Amino acid sequence: MLRQNKIITNKSTLRQFIQNSTLATETVLLQGYINQSKSLVNVFQPPKHFSRRHGYLTANICGYLTPKAKYAQFKLNDGLWHKLPQGKPRAPGYLFTIELKEEELLVGKNTLTIEATNKKDQPEITYLTFDYDPTPISLPIKIDWAVNSELESQDGYWETVSINNNWRVRPKPKFEEYDRILNVTGAFAGGRRVETDLIFRNTGWLGWRGVRDYGFGILPLWGGHVDPEEIYPRRGWSFGIAWFYAPRRGLKNQQAPFLEAGFAYKNGGKRNQAVGNSLPFEPKTGIRYFIISECFPEVDSEGKHRCWRQRLKWWAEGESEPEEWIESTDEIITKQGNQNLLPSGEYAVALLTYRTQVDFGSVTVTPL
Repeated sequence: MLRQNKIITNKSTLRQFIQNSTLATETVLLQGYINQSKSLVNVFQPPKHFSRRHGYLTANICGYLTPKAKYAQFKLNDGLWHKLPQGKPRAPGYLFTIELKEEELLVGKNTLTIEATNKKDQPEITYLTFDYDPTPISLPIKIDWAVNSELESQDGYWETVSINNNWRVRPKPKFEEYDRILNVTGAFAGGRRVETDLIFRNTGWLGWRGVRDYGFGILPLWGGHVDPEEIYPRRGWSFGIAWFYAPRRGLKNQQAPFLEAGFAYKNGGKRNQAVGNSLPFEPKTGIRYFIISECFPEVDSEGKHRCWRQRLKWWAEGESEPEEWIESTDEIITKQGNQNLLPSGEYAVALLTYRTQVDFGSVTVTPL
């Protein structure tokens, strides 16, 4: 995400080789898990309910195919059949991510049909039924993982787990990889204050050797994966982010790990645009950290949307809450003058891990 705007495109051969090699290795590591299944299609957390979606924020169903599957397709309700979306970096190897737009969803009951055939052309059909509620989100919201165990995963395999009698949420071990995103709320307009805590457990495979970058935090503004070309899995994104990020070590002009309050927008296959302010930081494993992110729109003298502003606080358990904020707006300077990255409108709140094992506590979202 924010990391990619710092990579020069025509010098990314080594980075791409490392990425492809590690993705291939990860596929091998997951193979034992995948081969345990007798079904051709396996869905992570079959959804029972989706809250309000808007724009490129889609209702997603994630899972994997076993190597026995020759071909797979899906349809929503009485719609057309589509090939099951797979592809790097979001759904490498046997993984898949189905993205359902708000205009495709029916209010109330929806049925998703997934049909897969094995190498003998024998079909296997999976039916998933879920409800969709487009009702505008009403704040405040508190997500307690002891109660809210029905997860709305945007990407990846998430699970709730009790750790020392405290219910938390995390990416399932062995599924930490590329941008794991969990929606905490549906889409809504306006400012929001997001509070949670997290514990950093370890980096993903090879991360501790410095081969790859990694990060974790929250998305106080999550607008989904932007891709007007209708390519799936979608390639872009739109978000405000409050996170820790560690660049891959060994790069020229190496930047130290940092906390960041920032924004990013990527339109399909185009170059990522990002802006943010940061503070050097090195997290410790096993330590509980508290996060507060306040994100809200600012208007001009005529009441028109001018920009988004975010401010972030992050501190360890046992420390005092800092007085200072890390602050940023989504304004960038272009040849045409000052512009803002993110449009006004509705955004969800989400949790994010990137090549790391991190667990999050309860999440509170209040209006600003």
